Amino acid sequence: MDVLATTVTAPVPGADIPARIVTAAGGAGANTAAWLAASGVDVTLVARVGADTAGRAAVAELVASGVRPVVAVDPEAPTATVVVLVGPGGERTMLSDRGAAARLAVADLPPLDGVDHLHLSGYVLGAGSRAAGLMALAAARGAGASTSVDPQATGSADGLLARLGGVDLLLPNTAELAALTGSPEPGSGAVLLNVARAVVITAGDAGASWVDRGGVRTARAAAVDVVDTTGAGDAFNAGLLAAWLAGAGPDAALRAGCLAGAVAVSLRGARPPVRHRA
Repeated sequence: MDVLATTVTAPVPGADIPARIVTAAGGAGANTAAWLAASGVDVTLVARVGADTAGRAAVAELVASGVRPVVAVDPEAPTATVVVLVGPGGERTMLSDRGAAARLAVADLPPLDGVDHLHLSGYVLGAGSRAAGLMALAAARGAGASTSVDPQATGSADGLLARLGGVDLLLPNTAELAALTGSPEPGSGAVLLNVARAVVITAGDAGASWVDRGGVRTARAAAVDVVDTTGAGDAFNAGLLAAWLAGAGPDAALRAGCLAGAVAVSLRGARPPVRHRA
């Protein structure tokens, strides 16, 4: 769940800043799943929530979004909650408590036979849930499915990428790319092609780039009024994956991802509106 606090001025330590505060469904993997469902993709989300009101609400919202939830209920840890501070211009700062999500276990994973693609939120590769994430990737490959990973600032350096066993698409933003390669330039993604068939880098209003053995392709971001950047990368992932899984090439997939990201930043919160859902 996300607690969104939107201010008209930047937060100042020690001050009392007026804000518009709402609670909404969130979570990187869940956001991507909701945007995929909105694109007409048959999607299942594997997750872990707490035995609390937030967990029940999160599952109900997924069902309403057209997502099939396979959700373990943790009797001890609370449902993951993120406080999102949205300042002028729509940029956000997040304060995250992963709660039950950090305890996702191998036993929580369903059989992956018949799955076409596995998309893994990099947060799952953090401490506590890493074994489940690595097992899910291995099981997907064993089932013949394609795979994608969004590193999502998990410290995927430290040799973790090499442990992924290879993925089809690695989806960092520019900051994550710099952490992984030492440079924010899209071309630096070429050094990651030993662990991924292609590296797709998002750069906010500068668009996105696709890097593979054939070189670098770039797509521009659509010009929109930015309301809230929360979940924009998750929406981009969904747009890109929906197009790519339907047979689109890199250029078309990039454009689809950028379009979904543009829709996301023009809305408040991280999910597509009900009228856009399948």
